[in-house]
Amino acid sequence: QRKIRFASTAYQKFLRLGGQIKFQDLTPDLIKSILFQNQPILTGLSATYLYQSPREIGDLVVEYDDLRGLPTGHFVVLNGISPDENTVSIADPLKNNPMAPGQYYEVDIHRLINSIMLGMVTYDANLLIIKPKK
Repeated sequence: QRKIRFASTAYQKFLRLGGQIKFQDLTPDLIKSILFQNQPILTGLSATYLYQSPREIGDLVVEYDDLRGLPTGHFVVLNGISPDENTVSIADPLKNNPMAPGQYYEVDIHRLINSIMLGMVTYDANLLIIKPKK
């Protein structure tokens, strides 16, 4: 309940400040259409699914346990698409992420979409596109 109230309050503030919320099916074509405009996307998703890692217990000291743990949400920036349109370039704020030695890597677009959809469990599933006012 507390998470729903917090998220609802944040959405209300976003709208009061002039933000817009659009509801569309999350498809590869939607992500491609935004990235083809050279528009980065800040997205919340399931780190548990994206990283293919076990569920987690603990805030400061993390223990991995698929049975007792909880899925973890995370935010990354989608900043490009491969020429064959099958992989998306990601900038990840987590330095020691399990996907790559650095903070930039590519991931299959379908795995990305599944990660975003599973972000619903942690109230992180969204795409945020920031554009200047006209």
